[in-house]
Amino acid sequence: MMRLAPVAIASLTFLFGIAAAFAGTRDCSDCPDLVIVEAGSFMRGAETDDRAADESEFPRHEVRIEKPFAIATKLVTRREYSDFSAATGHGTAPGCDTLTDAGWRVDERADWRSPGFPQTESDPVVCISWTDATAYAAWMAGRTGQPYRLPSEAEWEYAARAGTIGVNFWGEDPALACSYANVNDLTAKNKTAKVAEPCTDGYLFTSPVASFQPNPFGLYDAVGNVWVWLADCWLGDYRTGPRNGQPNGSGECASRVLRGGSWTDTPGPFRIAARENRAPGERLSFAGLRLARDVR
Repeated sequence: MMRLAPVAIASLTFLFGIAAAFAGTRDCSDCPDLVIVEAGSFMRGAETDDRAADESEFPRHEVRIEKPFAIATKLVTRREYSDFSAATGHGTAPGCDTLTDAGWRVDERADWRSPGFPQTESDPVVCISWTDATAYAAWMAGRTGQPYRLPSEAEWEYAARAGTIGVNFWGEDPALACSYANVNDLTAKNKTAKVAEPCTDGYLFTSPVASFQPNPFGLYDAVGNVWVWLADCWLGDYRTGPRNGQPNGSGECASRVLRGGSWTDTPGPFRIAARENRAPGERLSFAGLRLARDVR
């Protein structure tokens, strides 16, 4: 597959004195835009005085990303997932955790085509499982000859933070959230929620990808809009597991990791450090995927 010219080039100096450069590229005309993130390190996990943290975010520790990697600037859309489904015949059985008048329930009729609320073809695909997400990545690898995959949890946070520290990459002011992310905002508070970020982002459910400002690495929806499935098996906290950027593959992998927050999250969970885990076969109307690949 012919490689196209880079679409953007930028550089940053990370905390801890480690330089990280990244360049944009695309593997084919209808492939995702990628940023190539250099090796480096960051501090993962909550501070001990973080009242919003839960036990899964401790202990705080340094992670060293030992290898550069590429990550998509945008979430996978409904249109892109539809192309995959049509090309492969990959079946997605109905049944998805959706928001109903009675609260969150599994709607046995819902699927990625009909997740319980209206979407455009440019909205992120939801109601897909970890198994579906890995099948999509494998399809992309097969059609491009490039090693596409799901990001590891460490890679995701490294790219989402983009050299920043704190609650979110835009800073500590929750009123700024709606400039960078589709969150549980005042619109949602008026209709579906009791608490919200103190701003209005204009969307009650998902929003078309790249509707908000990107993070310093050029990632759109780096947080918010939908949680994303990651490669890792779930560990209940950070006491064990890799600290070199690789995904955790230990245990029986009965649960897989999701990160990033979504359109439905209240202010407590809406933090870069927040973690979620679900069975690999579960489908959720607030979860989708973002691709990564190795850099050869």
